[in-house]
Amino acid sequence: MIANNRRLSEKSLVYALLILATSGMVLSTGLNTMLNNNQVVQAQQQEQIKINKVWETPDILKNPESVVYDPKQDTLFVSNIDGKPDEKDKKGFISKVYPSNGTITELNWITGLDAPKGMVIYNNDSKLYVSDITDLVEIDIANGRIIKHYTAPGSAFLNDVASDNHGNIYVSDTGTNTIYKLDTNLKNDTSLQVWLQSPELNSPNGLYVDNNKNKLIVVSLGSDLSKPGAGMKIVDLENKTISSLGNEGTTTPVGGLDGIESDATGMHYYVTDNPVGKVYTVNANGTGYETLIDLQRRGTADLEFIPAQNMIIIPIMQDNKLVAYKLVE
Repeated sequence: MIANNRRLSEKSLVYALLILATSGMVLSTGLNTMLNNNQVVQAQQQEQIKINKVWETPDILKNPESVVYDPKQDTLFVSNIDGKPDEKDKKGFISKVYPSNGTITELNWITGLDAPKGMVIYNNDSKLYVSDITDLVEIDIANGRIIKHYTAPGSAFLNDVASDNHGNIYVSDTGTNTIYKLDTNLKNDTSLQVWLQSPELNSPNGLYVDNNKNKLIVVSLGSDLSKPGAGMKIVDLENKTISSLGNEGTTTPVGGLDGIESDATGMHYYVTDNPVGKVYTVNANGTGYETLIDLQRRGTADLEFIPAQNMIIIPIMQDNKLVAYKLVE
């Protein structure tokens, strides 16, 4: 009985090893097939997205920093610094550009600003808000005139502007690691309030509000452009907690990041890197990114994306022009 049981045990062991070996081969084959299929899908996706340059403006803009699209007027507003970005010289202005072909329809639409940068259109597309060093300037679009200046106490270098669905305007201050907020529901308020201040923001620049997730996405310029190494942060709009989007430098870009917009699906962000002249596509869940456009020119600033036209418009500050690319799938 003992000898027979030993032989049965040995046979059972052999059968078990054979089953494991066969299962391993099947599993390995299955994994290889899955990996190969994923590689094919990724390759197909990369092949499907093509970037075609459709126009560029003449180089008569003056250090264009930001561009936004107004669907009501079917026009682009462009902020022009025209001088030093931190100098109050009244040389700054806003231009109007036709988005279909890049024609500059009105070079000096709004004048008398200092060094206008980030912009956002709000209040049923009737108001344009633009940052101007230490002020947020409110412009009536229909009349083409400045309505009001909102001061940002303690600010040094206001940069980008974004809005949420609750009447709040957010403004980044690259110089003081601060994000200011204007509540447009408070009619008599003429100043911005410090909403968040933290060294974790690392010289915040571009802002994008993801209303579906109640998050503010921040891309940072970094304190030293000679050694750019800033990344992307997520700020919870309710409790103001700050976290990184993905693994900086691995799944999300680092550099002198400037502008940010979302694609039509909300699954990807378009992010510019100012010193190296690139536009990245970044997965909104922080799982990866890739270079979408390499302009190989310094000064890629605060971009715009028009979903209906599948078009990206990029200001190139040093070249005094805008360039537009269409995404073709």
